[in-house]
Amino acid sequence: MNRQTIVFVESANRIGGVEFSTLYLVQHLDRSKWKPCLIYPEEGLMSEFCRQSDIPAYILKCPRLLSSSLQFKNDLRLPNPLAWIYDIGVILIASKKLSRFLKRVKPDLIITKGLFAHFYGGFTAWELNIPCIWHLQDFISERFMGLYKHIFGLMASRIPDHIIVDGSSIAHQLPYAVQDSVKVILNGVDTNIFHPGIDGQKIRAEFGIPHDFSVIGSAARLAPWKGQLYLIEAFRTIANDFPKALLMIVGGPAYNNDSYEHALHQRMNELKLTNRVIFTGYRTDLAQVMAAMDIFVYTSVEKDTSPLALLSAMAMGLSIVAFDIEGVREILGEPEAGYLVKVGQREALERGISRMLNEPELRFKLSKTARSQVEKEFSLDKYKSSMENIFTLMLNTNLPKTVVSNKPFN
Repeated sequence: MNRQTIVFVESANRIGGVEFSTLYLVQHLDRSKWKPCLIYPEEGLMSEFCRQSDIPAYILKCPRLLSSSLQFKNDLRLPNPLAWIYDIGVILIASKKLSRFLKRVKPDLIITKGLFAHFYGGFTAWELNIPCIWHLQDFISERFMGLYKHIFGLMASRIPDHIIVDGSSIAHQLPYAVQDSVKVILNGVDTNIFHPGIDGQKIRAEFGIPHDFSVIGSAARLAPWKGQLYLIEAFRTIANDFPKALLMIVGGPAYNNDSYEHALHQRMNELKLTNRVIFTGYRTDLAQVMAAMDIFVYTSVEKDTSPLALLSAMAMGLSIVAFDIEGVREILGEPEAGYLVKVGQREALERGISRMLNEPELRFKLSKTARSQVEKEFSLDKYKSSMENIFTLMLNTNLPKTVVSNKPFN
């Protein structure tokens, strides 16, 4: 049986959950059936990780898109028509480069990730008559009375043959006309890497954490919508009530913009928490770092769908406290898998963390349920199988648009 070539077209080469979900998938695809390769717009850590895993990664250098809106000091945003014209030119240039590459590689299927890739990769696939899947893992902007959403929906109805989304809330943003070609596939994690029982003492020793201290942990990109500021604010009370508690914040700044990271450090200093909060920066040994934690807090305030950090913490058997956004609720599945609090409510977050620290029986119950939930619903094997089912279904049909149920695969 000949292997079928899949080209994954990425919009960025940075460290993040969206990018890691692709890496995890291609690392575990059945190599007797599939021959994957990835395309990035620039060199970066993700392309290095691919090559370390013996996965072909190519760089097609393209100019960066400009912001499609102008932002003013009062948070007012207005459309930027000149940027739109420039971005259309960038998409056409990128499409020409990709077209030359694809004519050499002759792929059987193209998967696009990120807005830029959806447009230039999808257009090139359509032009060359190659089956194309849009893998949507970001929300569609509702700005300017839904103008972006309307344009995106129009393109979604014409370019891809299928659309895979990693959360139901993204599927709900897409127009009714494309719903038959939309599939919800939530992310998965490797339960052999992330599992209870890993020794976290080495990490505790690295940061000088006493063995009898409780560690409240968070892992996410340092960005305002990830909500670490709420966690630091809530920890002020926790630090007073629990002298043997520390806060560990794992992650680096988003898009090389460290202004939010500076704001977090400034607030930590203002609250006199310098000796009680640890910033680890970006870590490649996330399982070991999470093993040093006792409680995991996830404070995204918007737009997160099947976040890998949350899934990883659940797989580790950590008890979870999280803001109650739709994407988090979809992962936890049932109240017993985590403690949800109202979004942005500092006092509710304090109560949730305090309850975890005061009630070890509850913590144990939640941790067992979280691990079981991941094993049952969010293993990497299940994620890979669901994706491969879509690939096979699509390549074995002669219809231009395959009509499938939008219920998750078992």
